[in-house]
Amino acid sequence: MGDGGGGGGPPTPPPTQASFQQIQDTIFTPICTACHAGAAAPLGLRLDAASSYALLVNVPSVEAPGILRVAPGDPQNSYLVQKIEGRASVGARMPLGGPPLPQSSIDLVRAWIAEGAPAPAGASGTADVFRVVATIPAANAQVDAPIEALHVIFNADVDATLVGAAGIRIEASGGDGVFDNGNEICVPLADVRVSAVNPRMLTVRPVAPLSGDRFRLVLGTSAGIALADVGAHVLDGDADGRAGGEFSVTLDMLPEGTP
Repeated sequence: MGDGGGGGGPPTPPPTQASFQQIQDTIFTPICTACHAGAAAPLGLRLDAASSYALLVNVPSVEAPGILRVAPGDPQNSYLVQKIEGRASVGARMPLGGPPLPQSSIDLVRAWIAEGAPAPAGASGTADVFRVVATIPAANAQVDAPIEALHVIFNADVDATLVGAAGIRIEASGGDGVFDNGNEICVPLADVRVSAVNPRMLTVRPVAPLSGDRFRLVLGTSAGIALADVGAHVLDGDADGRAGGEFSVTLDMLPEGTP
């Protein structure tokens, strides 16, 4: 849903024991997934049942950096609420091109966030197959401003003890836009860590912002060590349904002033 800032707006309704499943069943699945589904989901925000929670709670907005899509306990400053209420500082009200959500639906979202944005019933920190759900920026994105950090969202909690030893790297193409031809340049990293508030999000921060080339983020192995979730399921990087394989995503930095 688009992916703003602003104060004011209606007060948060009293707690209603709102559940994420109610929101998924009555808002996201029947309304939002008309656009926010699959690889072409706007700003990488997929709101299908398998992806929505991991891509919303404690995940930075793409449209309005510095604001979380859902900030648990703070509906007023959650970008999701700002978008569906039509008071975001960027972009149009959501659902785009359709009628605004009824106030009862907005109240449901606000109540769930006010209650701490609890996970769906039965959700756990592990999954049978550990995989990447999305990246910020999204795969193959064309970006017109320097990128200070890349975020990777998984379907389960990341084992933070493996992050420092796993084969995580950013490569620049070397100016030719092509990889695997021996011209790549390894980009020095300042920090790689699992988010303290969202254990399903890994942040990779280069020493200097990424600009002026094509870049590739790779999650591989180093000395036999690969990323895994807290249940010891190794990352299925190549998405073949089995543990192992490298995950990679590329993005293009457009020259400044490119329309």
